[in-house]
Amino acid sequence: MKYQDYKYYFFIGIGGIGMSSLAKYLKLKNKKIAGYDREKTEISKNLEKAGIDIIYNYDFDNINQNYKNCELTLVVYTPAISDDDIIFKFFRNSNFVMIKRSDLLASIVNDNFSIAIAGTHGKTTITAILSHIMSYSKLNYTAFIGGVSNYNNSNLIYNGDEIFIVEADEFDKTFLKLEPDIICINNIDGDHYDIYKDYDDLKNSFEHFSKKLKNQGILISNDQLDFESINYGFNPKSNFIIKNLRFEFGYSIFDVCSENLKYNEIYFNMIGKYNCVNALAAIVIALKINIPIDLIRKGLNSFKGVKRRLSFELRRPKILIDDYAHHPKEIDSVYTCLEEIYPTLRKFVIFQPHLFSRTRDFIDDFAKSLEKFDRIVLLDIYPAREKSIKGITSKLLLDKIKNVNKSLAKENELYELIINDNSEIIITMGAGSIGEICQSLKNKLVYEN
Repeated sequence: MKYQDYKYYFFIGIGGIGMSSLAKYLKLKNKKIAGYDREKTEISKNLEKAGIDIIYNYDFDNINQNYKNCELTLVVYTPAISDDDIIFKFFRNSNFVMIKRSDLLASIVNDNFSIAIAGTHGKTTITAILSHIMSYSKLNYTAFIGGVSNYNNSNLIYNGDEIFIVEADEFDKTFLKLEPDIICINNIDGDHYDIYKDYDDLKNSFEHFSKKLKNQGILISNDQLDFESINYGFNPKSNFIIKNLRFEFGYSIFDVCSENLKYNEIYFNMIGKYNCVNALAAIVIALKINIPIDLIRKGLNSFKGVKRRLSFELRRPKILIDDYAHHPKEIDSVYTCLEEIYPTLRKFVIFQPHLFSRTRDFIDDFAKSLEKFDRIVLLDIYPAREKSIKGITSKLLLDKIKNVNKSLAKENELYELIINDNSEIIITMGAGSIGEICQSLKNKLVYEN
């Protein structure tokens, strides 16, 4: 039996961004869905509103009996779950068929026309932009987005099964299970050294992925990479080039040149050079699936962004920006963007390091990226799937930052630090609980000022 042919599905780690979109998709296919997660979040609350049963403890009595039948139920788990998790061990010891999220995703999309967006950074933004452009077309498609789109407040856009747009995640080598018709590789930076031996190992995995195309498939890549592909970027020798970029009133405005074609004055409803490159990747893909340029323009002009991707949460009394940046390169991109738009304003960053291993592996790079801000505050490391590593702490990172305007803080200290600082821009960054912390700060700034 194919994985998508079961009637009942139990998701271990259902509140994860990738897990929840699959659960929503299968629910729309009239499957019976239940799951477990450690914490109740906005994502899990929305799943419950959609009729999905979720337990948050180890009370097996709360699991419907149908999901305890190993012949009827497929168990899907996130690679972030520990092998010694009680729920995981229960299903494993009860002879259930258990698969990773990536296996279910591949089972759904590989038999259809699929577009896979890969890269260490930018996957979610490109996927969201492309899916929004496609919403203006008559194409029948589904998009699994690695973040919450502001367009529909969801990480899933469901509009049929003829075309699938997916994020090709390099973590756990998930993307090697996909067999797409179009692959886009946006960048390759060192990361996930808990999975890969070194950068060369990571790069080799991307090269392997680039060969997973179906026959007559299309490979598209950023012009900073060395793939034999259709490439895009700012390089004058690229197949698709951004020219005459400028920023006005919250928009990026640029021309796109390709061979003998030129598309003038494209208005994109985001700022930042790196976001324009993300938009260009989506433009190239859209053109390759024959979406007219006028519809592409409409999609870019009306794009509302993705939550926690350079999200402007407040404009007054201070500018409050939230971003998912959890890698030095991503922090650099955010800083450069804000310097381009607000060169004279003082910038205060609150950073929550994500994973002990990533903090250890990139600690010097993190320090160099963070010290460029005018004020730096570090929260404790968010462990996610990891156990602590002896000696790896936020204090160690703080000591390496060559900027005297730095400190450690607890969550309950942040509001006072912000209101007593003369910075005009506050940026919360990280991939852990910092997004929820930002919302709490936002509420206090609104209601107490």
